[in-house]
Amino acid sequence: MLKTGTVLNGTYQIDGYLSSGGFGNTYKASHTKLGTTWAIKEFFLNGVSERENNSCNVKVSNLDKQNEFNQQRDKFYKEAQRLHQLKNPHIIKVHDLFDDNNTSYYVMDYIDGMNLKEYLEEIKKPLSEEKTINILDQVLDALEAAHGADITHMDLKPANIMIDKKGTVTLIDFGASKQFTKNGVLSQTAITYTPGYAPIEQTCHSYNKLGPWTDFYALGATLFNLLTNTLPPMPDDIMDDHSSDKHLALKMPGVSKKVRSLVVWCMDHDRSRRPQSVKEIRAFLNKDSEEKQPKKKKDDDGTIHDKPKPPVGGDKSKPWYKQGWPWITAAAMLVGGAGTYGVLSNQGVTPLDEIEVAEDTTAVVEEVVEEAPQWETVTDKWMTLAWGDCNYTGVVNAEGLPDGEGTATFAKGDVCQGTFVNGRINGDDITYRLKDGDVIKGKVVNDTLVRGRYTVKSSGSYFEGTFKDGSPDKGQWYDKHGKKL
Repeated sequence: MLKTGTVLNGTYQIDGYLSSGGFGNTYKASHTKLGTTWAIKEFFLNGVSERENNSCNVKVSNLDKQNEFNQQRDKFYKEAQRLHQLKNPHIIKVHDLFDDNNTSYYVMDYIDGMNLKEYLEEIKKPLSEEKTINILDQVLDALEAAHGADITHMDLKPANIMIDKKGTVTLIDFGASKQFTKNGVLSQTAITYTPGYAPIEQTCHSYNKLGPWTDFYALGATLFNLLTNTLPPMPDDIMDDHSSDKHLALKMPGVSKKVRSLVVWCMDHDRSRRPQSVKEIRAFLNKDSEEKQPKKKKDDDGTIHDKPKPPVGGDKSKPWYKQGWPWITAAAMLVGGAGTYGVLSNQGVTPLDEIEVAEDTTAVVEEVVEEAPQWETVTDKWMTLAWGDCNYTGVVNAEGLPDGEGTATFAKGDVCQGTFVNGRINGDDITYRLKDGDVIKGKVVNDTLVRGRYTVKSSGSYFEGTFKDGSPDKGQWYDKHGKKL
């Protein structure tokens, strides 16, 4: 580290050390003539840079890495230039950029406060929901400005959110940020991330899948940390939680339903199901939390009646008319690829989200309500489903068909766990465990696997993407360490 008293660029005197990251060191400094206080970031590439003969000068420890040093230093410049252009009270402001000691520096506002990680360690308890929402509002303001400039932060976490004595929040450390060009190509730096705050597309270094939704996953993880004072779970832990509200992986006692829902939404494994913009999040937060009043209908004489509610079973988050039909079409169970995996398909059935529904469903609703079915729970009930004969444990409807959360243990030894609708497998978080130990997790619509992850037990390698005819279609294979195959 630079010693206290070191003067940079003939103007800034180092008063003390603040922090370090993969791309540099940050110091507290003062202007030698004006006496003002600043924070200065020094480009110092971890594992590549070192001090020359215990001096201030920086050199590359291995000449083979000189090119890497030069490239990352150029991106350090671009980071400073982008931050200088952003004008938002909740984003750290860059005021100066210069070269010294064979490296580069940029000068930022000094924030008289602490980061939220330090704050949680100091108070030793979760933040109140009210205070968390106040912080969230300011962070959203910062993200909206950054995303509007085609910048994603890529390392959002409590340690990179400063709060001063007045409660003002400032987003700092854009060192891992990426900038998208108009044609969608990334100006790439090495992807760094913090475990627990990074979604799968970031941990797998999938450059073409990064975007604002990547920051929103980290935002959800940050909210979880603030509201519980515990570290957020890893993405796989969330995937392994098959409850509809992820309450097993994302335990948030005392947190309101709306804020819980926001955290779960942001931390969805599927980036397409996360918020896509700050505007979407604000709309969700501003939405009236009270349940909508039931619709009214008029008789011929003008009398107004409550419109009866249709029966709902299975996935209650979906309208009744998108919960499947009372018939089953057979699906194939195939074997393919280098490893054995179940192929889950059902040809000729229209996916639920593609079914067109007539605007006027009143007559249908009223007809169904007259004989509303009752649901019950059964244990090890033998039945035949589209994927084969099985013992089923879970919720069934009046016709004895699986209709809700349940587990089917098939005669061949495979096990399917998730949501059933009128005898058919339908859900975003279906887990299918093959007898040989391979696992498929993903979205199933009308007994058809649409997208998800297939993991081979023997090697730990896995495929992530969409499926066609039950087989991996568009996506990517990774080894057990998350590296592309």
